[in-house]
Amino acid sequence: MRLYLLRHAQSEGNKRGIFQGKLDLPLSEEGIKQAQKAGEFLKRFSFDVIVTSPQLRAKQTAEIVADILNLPLEVDERLREISYGVLEGKKHSEVENWEPYQRWLEDPVKNPLEGVDDFNDLQRRLESFLKDHYGEGKNILVVTHGGIVRAFICLLGGLGFSRMWRFSVGNVSLSMVEVKGVKPPRGKIKFVNLPTVELL
Repeated sequence: MRLYLLRHAQSEGNKRGIFQGKLDLPLSEEGIKQAQKAGEFLKRFSFDVIVTSPQLRAKQTAEIVADILNLPLEVDERLREISYGVLEGKKHSEVENWEPYQRWLEDPVKNPLEGVDDFNDLQRRLESFLKDHYGEGKNILVVTHGGIVRAFICLLGGLGFSRMWRFSVGNVSLSMVEVKGVKPPRGKIKFVNLPTVELL
């Protein structure tokens, strides 16, 4: 099974430079344009279904892409973004020099921040999603969030969640993991952070 991971287009929160997590903000005007361009780029792939997070920024992106690709769209709660706890609503610039934040970036498992989702719970929900959708030869486009894209890559690539913040995942970037099995979850990372809009 090939799992294509598309991060949502620019949201109003991205535009303001804030941590969003559970905050439910819509796409910006630029984000709508990005989603349309991503849909055109994705015509070169073949997908069986699109599955999206229910949060507005991801769902709006997925609806635009699904319309362009003429594909069915499913909404799955398990694709919601990680809660960023004490960071939510704050600007990145406000916390970039805050020592607990720097430690969290280095290893979020060993140095958790208050209110951030538990990684055991995160692993369980991603494993549950993979188990329900796994099938030989399937190609699934998942429209979700930066934290969840990173978490899938770390889980399936055997990297561990402690390395989640070691790589970038831009708006409407595409990553792909070839899933080899789900008990335990394992796969081969094919590419990460492919900039769909820039490559159109």
